[in-house]
Amino acid sequence: MSVTDRASHRAALQGGAFLRVVNWHNTPERGRARLRAELVAYLRDHRPVVPDDLDRLFETGRWGHDRPGVLVAFYDGYRNGATVAGPVCDELGITAWFLPPTAFLDTPVEEQHAFADAHDITLVPEEREQARVAMTWEELEVLGRRHVVAAHTATHAILDEVVTADDVEREVLAPVRRITEVTGRVPPATVFRYGRPHDGGSPAWQAAAAAGVRYALSNTAVERMA
Repeated sequence: MSVTDRASHRAALQGGAFLRVVNWHNTPERGRARLRAELVAYLRDHRPVVPDDLDRLFETGRWGHDRPGVLVAFYDGYRNGATVAGPVCDELGITAWFLPPTAFLDTPVEEQHAFADAHDITLVPEEREQARVAMTWEELEVLGRRHVVAAHTATHAILDEVVTADDVEREVLAPVRRITEVTGRVPPATVFRYGRPHDGGSPAWQAAAAAGVRYALSNTAVERMA
């Protein structure tokens, strides 16, 4: 949730109208029980956040729920996002947010380890023994039926790498179009590697907003762009 000063932040916290964003990246099978336990703990005091919650909050200033929100986010398009994280969330009734770098999903299986290593997508030891480590577009489409799919560039890019028109097309516009085609919905949010904050003067953020993406996610805020 974006706030402009400490007083408004304090008032939001006291009123229960705040948003906690919890990010997971790799969710290997051996960590399934731990992931489930972590999510159960968050559910005791929080309500999973969906885009409608954010829309209402930014448009009316009302949270509308009796518990604070938790945005459950799974990054980087790992295969185990579809085989572990998604099923655990389904079991618990959680609507999660999945943010895949789209080029990772497009990478041939035999090249996925090299792509991950070259683009700061960390693989755990058990994945080194697996051929396919990225989810497929078909798996993402299934996730998108129940969960939120947001944009996380094509190649896991940082904001400073997205400068030229070609960069913007590759890392912002093409991923937004592809996710829209696969899920039937424009991704509600986008985020860059390292969670750089929104900058209205950046060509990348401007392009995302012009493409219909409503929210900028960063390490410190959820900000309404469009």
